[in-house]
Amino acid sequence: MQIIRDVTTTVEPVSEPITLAEAKNYLKVDFDDDNDLITSLIASARVRLEKYAGVAMSARTLQVVAYVDEFIELPYAPLNTISKVEYWDNNSWVEITVGQYYVLGTTYKKLYMTAFGRMEFRFTYTCGYATTPSVMKTALYKILADLYDYRESSVEDSKPNANVASAYELMKPYKRVSIIL
Repeated sequence: MQIIRDVTTTVEPVSEPITLAEAKNYLKVDFDDDNDLITSLIASARVRLEKYAGVAMSARTLQVVAYVDEFIELPYAPLNTISKVEYWDNNSWVEITVGQYYVLGTTYKKLYMTAFGRMEFRFTYTCGYATTPSVMKTALYKILADLYDYRESSVEDSKPNANVASAYELMKPYKRVSIIL
């Protein structure tokens, strides 16, 4: 059993999976008045899809505090490098080393805590794709188009929404089923 208590981004993604120019091309926007809006919508669309699928489209560093009994699947795959694993000793965080935990799997990695019982752990790690898969970018374009087209709508949930449905369908192969974010 695992209970994720806190997820903090300590190093933000350096760039978004799609550029402003790519987004404007997809949206067929040929003026600069909406550049700031489109830039913010790109980030909003990315966050929405990342939370849905449990993946990181762009590389970043996270710190996660979780209650772990034996195994934990850290949020936001793919997990790249683990820089620190610590446990709470009722006074402070104490760092542990490889050997006191094992990493199982490749893309969707689990950590097996061998030397400890049930307790609070803090994990610092990098995750995310160096190059975002094209299918994810397509899903991102679809969510972006929906956010841009209905940016002033107050009844978003009442409209038929093929873009959002197809975006989630595109993300299904990447969706993690065992994690709650």
